[in-house]
This record gives sequence, C-alpha cells and structure tokens, in this order.
Amino acid sequence: MNILGVDFSGAAPDKNTWAAWGNLQGDALFIQECRPLSRRETSNELETLGSNGVAALDFPFSVPVEFANYWVPGATGMPRLWDAAAVMDLSQFTGLRDEFVAEHGEPKREIDLAHPESFSCLHKVNPNMLPMTFRGMQMLARLWPLGFDVPPLPPRNLGKPVLLEVMPGAVLRSLGLPFKGYKGGKRRMECREIIVEQLPSRSPVAVKASNAVWNLCLRNHDCLDSVVAALAAALWATRPGLFRQPTPWHQSVESTGLSPEVAIEGWLYAPTLIGEQL
Repeated sequence: MNILGVDFSGAAPDKNTWAAWGNLQGDALFIQECRPLSRRETSNELETLGSNGVAALDFPFSVPVEFANYWVPGATGMPRLWDAAAVMDLSQFTGLRDEFVAEHGEPKREIDLAHPESFSCLHKVNPNMLPMTFRGMQMLARLWPLGFDVPPLPPRNLGKPVLLEVMPGAVLRSLGLPFKGYKGGKRRMECREIIVEQLPSRSPVAVKASNAVWNLCLRNHDCLDSVVAALAAALWATRPGLFRQPTPWHQSVESTGLSPEVAIEGWLYAPTLIGEQL
C-alpha cells in the first residue's frame, strides 16, 4: 500500500512543504524518500498515490463552526467551505479572519479541544495558522471533485486514496515520545534523537528507513514531521480503531451521521490507545 506523509506549509515562499513516501507491507512501513516540494507538486503526488493509498496531511482541513457561519452562512459541510476558499486570495481571507477575531476571539474546533497542544485554525501569530489552513483548503477544493475519501465525511467508494488530517505532535504524544521542544529550543536535538531512536519500534507498525533519512530527520524537523505523518497514515490503514472518532449523531446532517459541527469542522485524527496495545 502506498503511504504519503505531508508536513504542509502555507508560507509565501513555497518551499517549506515536506513529504515522506512510504510503502506499507504488513506491520512495517518502509520510508523510501523524504524531500521538500511545492504545494502544486504535493497535489500532483496525491493524485498519483494509487487507489488504495492513504495520505496524512498536517494542516487543518476546515475552520471552527462559528467562523464558518460568519464566512459562508448556510454551509453544511467542509466541501462548501473548500469551494469558497478556492475563489478567494489569502489577503481576503485574512481580512475576514481579522474582522471575526476582533469581535469573537479565536475559537477552536471541537476536535482541537481534545488536544491541548493545538491552536485555533484562526491563530494569528507564532504560529500563524491561517495561511496553511487556507492553502490546504484550496488544495482540497481541487482534490475533492476527483473522488478522494476525506474522513469523517462518508466514504465515496470511488477507488480514490484517503486523505487524513493529522498533527504529528499528537501522534508523538500518543507514542510517549517528545511532542514539544523538538522543533526549537535548547533541547531540540536531544528530543529529535530520542524520537529517531525510539520511533521505529514504538508503534504496532514498525518504521524502517535508511540512515540517510533518519539523519535528515535529525537535521530538519519538517522532514521528521512528514515521517511521523506517514506513520499516522499507516496506523489508520491497519488499525483505525486506535483513533478517536466523532460521536455518531443520529439526527444526521444530509444523512452523513455527523453532527452539524463536525460536518463543518472536520476531524483531527490522532491515535489514542497505542500505549494500551504495546
């Protein structure tokens, strides 16, 4: 099975997105390559992933429901928001966010509240979450019409890959590995060394890579995040029961079985039970 882990960047210099290509064989994920690529190249790689592929993408797939109602009144699902993003530019979206935040603050999505380390998608500084959210939604607007499956939206059964929203820090936390301080700070190299040493055997899916890949992970935290995202995709493909899922909502929105909030906001997929399985 083809696996792709993406540490996505919405920065103006389009050179900070990293991807890790992997092949899942049984309970082992073989990382074949890690390198930076543009957002357009990322979209192209996703399109060629293969019918049974799984990609884990490190950006918010949608926005808090309060902001969604302010931005696109009457929208009932993420695809409507993706389409709205596709016909805007970042400056327009930023202005809309600024107007909203000035009055309502920075609400989090329902799933973000389960991850104390996460920021609101509307967060303005350090990190500025908005560009990656906006650029990611624009990419999803291009991919959704091609038939990709995007949980928690219902499966479309069109033979296309699965696109999964993940946060590498939450995956590392579930594995009992350093999930803060490995990107910056005085202990960043120590934290990365611990992650690189223990990640290969910490989960039910073993991670196998060349020394060159692991050394690159030590030097570059974006590369490391793409490998962790790839592991999340492999875990989803083999053990989806490890992941927190939205609570079924019986008065379903358009028969999706999702609450109105989750249908709009989407879901961040992070393992929660790995420690109990080891």
